[in-house]
Amino acid sequence: MKKKKIWQSSSLNESNRSASDKIRDTLLSVLHGKNSALSEPDKLFDLLVSEFEKIENLNGREELEMLAWFLNCSAFCDVECSEDLAEDFENLFSDAVALFTEKAKSFDDREYVVNLLHDLIVNSIGEEAREEVFLSAKEFLSEEEMRRVIDDVLNSIRGRGLENEDEIFAGLLDVADSLGDPSLYEKISLLRDPDVSNHTKIEVANAYYVAGDVANANRVLNEVENPKNEDEEEFLDLKVGILFREEKKDEALKLAEELYEKFPKAFHLMSLCNVVSKSRREELLNAHENFRSGENVDADYVNMLITLQEFDRLENYLGKRQKQIHQLDAEIREGLAERLISVNQKALAKKFRSI
Repeated sequence: MKKKKIWQSSSLNESNRSASDKIRDTLLSVLHGKNSALSEPDKLFDLLVSEFEKIENLNGREELEMLAWFLNCSAFCDVECSEDLAEDFENLFSDAVALFTEKAKSFDDREYVVNLLHDLIVNSIGEEAREEVFLSAKEFLSEEEMRRVIDDVLNSIRGRGLENEDEIFAGLLDVADSLGDPSLYEKISLLRDPDVSNHTKIEVANAYYVAGDVANANRVLNEVENPKNEDEEEFLDLKVGILFREEKKDEALKLAEELYEKFPKAFHLMSLCNVVSKSRREELLNAHENFRSGENVDADYVNMLITLQEFDRLENYLGKRQKQIHQLDAEIREGLAERLISVNQKALAKKFRSI
């Protein structure tokens, strides 16, 4: 008997497709570089906002899956655009991270959540939105689940020489950081950098330091050899912290002075000002303003003075540089003004607003 021929209608096929199918297709067109909006940042943003709003109307597994696809699209949003639009992209993906975290936390199928995080790590190219997910993994995965994700990813990439292997390791380190396990952080770091550079040693030592394990922090830091430039700065900064934890105050103060002399940055100066005598603090601040701050307004130094509550000094500092305040970026000026208002320094805040 001759079979009846069934005609396929594209419009019928389209009507039979689910909302998640349509969202997935749109997001895949972005991921595969085939969507026309990719050449116009404004249109790309509008497209992603539209898809995100559609995802918010889904439920359960479909919503989580589409959020994962959506987060994968963050790799395509590092585009040349205005600062305002760049901030809009950042806020959009922060909202997506928050929603993913919320939904993943309460989702019953834990294996599915583990698999989604596994895929997000393996497909990572180091973009910020995805890093937020990895660093917040503890909010939606148990310790056992996080360890399983790390083991599964390591097994997936072993010996494959993937192009994005470094970014994958970075994602694993973020998850280990979220877990708060410095020994696991060390294991992953050594797999990422078998030659164990000074930078890796300092990062591992810092992980132990943050976890309160001073003995292991010292063990790893003592392996650092002849650090240079940024490595030396981070090495000295961490060593100062360790010495204070060990209650070796005299050694710590001496090294803190050395750190600031070699790298005269505001945050090193602030750390030093918090631990030296009042008279030494005055000497340091005077010297910084006279010889290191320059003639323009240094926003980092202003922030430091606000934190130290050195408001009389700040007024004098700004008074000498009143004409230079306008040279600061408008957003930075507003940020400083808001900080000053928050500590009830309205008169000083006006100096940044009456430009």
